[in-house]
This record gives sequence, structure tokens and C-alpha cells, in this order.
Amino acid sequence: MVDQPPAIEPLRVVVITLVTTSHTQAVVAELRRGAMQVELRTAEILDHDPEAPVYLVSLAPPVGADALVRWANRSDLRPGLIGLIEHGGPADAEALLAAGFDDAAVAPVSTRELAARVRAVHRRVHWKGVPNGRVRFGELTLDLYGRALWFRGKTIALTSIELAVLRELIKARGRPLSRIELLDRAWGEEDLEVSERAVDNVILRLRRKLPEPDVIETVRSVGFRLTSG
Repeated sequence: MVDQPPAIEPLRVVVITLVTTSHTQAVVAELRRGAMQVELRTAEILDHDPEAPVYLVSLAPPVGADALVRWANRSDLRPGLIGLIEHGGPADAEALLAAGFDDAAVAPVSTRELAARVRAVHRRVHWKGVPNGRVRFGELTLDLYGRALWFRGKTIALTSIELAVLRELIKARGRPLSRIELLDRAWGEEDLEVSERAVDNVILRLRRKLPEPDVIETVRSVGFRLTSG
């Protein structure tokens, strides 16, 4: 008897509707067409710990970005967090990214593009590129499975995009990476509307978390690199 390969489970996405519009409903329909398991929930879900790998939050400014990021961090899972901003602008998207969201888009946005963003965030959350899930450079040890960083005895929790950026810097082994390279490798080719400023925001957050911010060095006219000292 030939063993059958295990069935591939559909990507589970929870859409949290802090604001409900016809655009939100179109997004849900597109995700379901993309063979995703989509659950539509209201703000009451925030009373419970996260349990799905990706959450898409439909919201309108002013937004409670910090509260949503704190909620996502309540679980060891630390799911991917995507903001779909209704009745907002680019500044609102930048505010969500700066607060710790993994991605943000301003409505109206192509439903197919948003589905691609969900898949890209899911890949970052569950990236498994090395046998034991850990990569090292200098005194930095990055746990790709646990989404944590160890540096000189300190454990630092990371969002999925912070992990993706730091992963690429570690893989570069001290070689500087440009903002464009980091966008392509950490965000992926599908996130075409993410600007280079998003890279600066993530680097700023990483430096704030590190006991020694200068571990991430700015290389003028090039980009960023890690120092091994």
C-alpha cells in the first residue's frame, strides 16, 4: 500500500472587522476564492489570546495600533498582523507599520493584492530556511521558529517583519544590504507598494530593542549591515 502525502491545510486567516464596509466583504470573498480558511470576527475576539497565524484587521483612523500590537504579543504564537485602513491615507499606514504591524494597506486596494500580502506575511511568520531554526552572526542568535533574538544574555521578542529584516542582515554576514534589497528579500516581490521608508521604520524599531543599537550600522549611500563586534 502506497502512503498518500498529507493533505495541505488551507491558510487560516481571521478578519477582524472594527469597521465593516462593502470593500471588506469583497476582500473576504477574494481570500476564500484563494483557498484560504477565512473567519470573520468582531472586536470581541480581542478578549481572547490570538490563535490563528494571520489576522487582517479592518479599521479606520484614529486607530488603536498599539493596543492591537500588544494583543498580538499576548501569545507565543505572535501572529502576522495586517491593517486594512478604511477612510485613511499613507500616513495612517506608516503609523501602523511604526507601531509594529507586519503590513498595512489603505482602502480601496485590489483584493488580489491584499490576498498576496496575506500570503507574504504568512511566509514570513512561518519561514523555515535552516535545519534547527536558528541563524547566528557575531553575538546575535536568531530563532526563526520562536521569533526571538538572543544578544548577550538578553531575549528580545520580534514581530515577523523585524525577524525577516534581521534574518536577511544575518544571512548577509556583515555585507551591507540596500533598502531595495531588504524590501525584495524581507517583504517579497508581491509587496510592491511598500516604500523604502518602511525599511527605515523597521531598522529604527530593531535598534530601539537592541541593548547596543550600533550593532546595526548605517552604510552611507548603500544601506545597512551588521557589525560582528
